[in-house]
Amino acid sequence: MSEPLKVLLVDDDPALRGMVAFALEAEGYDVDEAESQQSAKEAFENYEYPIVVLDMGMPPNEHTTKEGVDVLNWIGIYHPMTLVIVLTGQDAKATSYEVLKEGAFDFLEKPISESALVLAVKRAVLFYEQNQKLRADEGIQKMQINAPMGEGVKPVRNQAEEKMLRQILADTNFNVHESARRLGLKRENVYYLIKKYNIERPEYE
Repeated sequence: MSEPLKVLLVDDDPALRGMVAFALEAEGYDVDEAESQQSAKEAFENYEYPIVVLDMGMPPNEHTTKEGVDVLNWIGIYHPMTLVIVLTGQDAKATSYEVLKEGAFDFLEKPISESALVLAVKRAVLFYEQNQKLRADEGIQKMQINAPMGEGVKPVRNQAEEKMLRQILADTNFNVHESARRLGLKRENVYYLIKKYNIERPEYE
């Protein structure tokens, strides 16, 4: 029996950490907690987390996104394969643009629902596992070969996202409804990704 997947939860609010940890542990995940930028970095000294759930507003700058963005950038540099799901009570439109630009995998606005959080984590786990499979099948060098130098890890993640989408569309004979179900996405989001990567429906005999 495989060990449960570990998730690092970074939030300065003990009540919210308790709620999130309870929801994720009920789904079979093993949750470690950190309450600050420093404790989040220290947690990575002991374990390479595949998934991080990260609050943006933490002391000493809890009314801004600075602490969260600093952690997000640090993870992107030193742990590029880790996927980060961002939580924030800040201005949703501005913050979502900022964190997605910085490489966050997903974004949830507070107050968050347990179902939305669990779905986001499941989607991240699916992406992470597919990414690991691609790396094993093709080799990390091959996956990174087309990523322009100096552009960070985002091109690599985009390549993995596109490959995963193409694989699932192929497995479902381009059934968007079923592909959306497997990815944990809305159909509109799948259509968006199809357009984003210029994926054309094949002619099936």
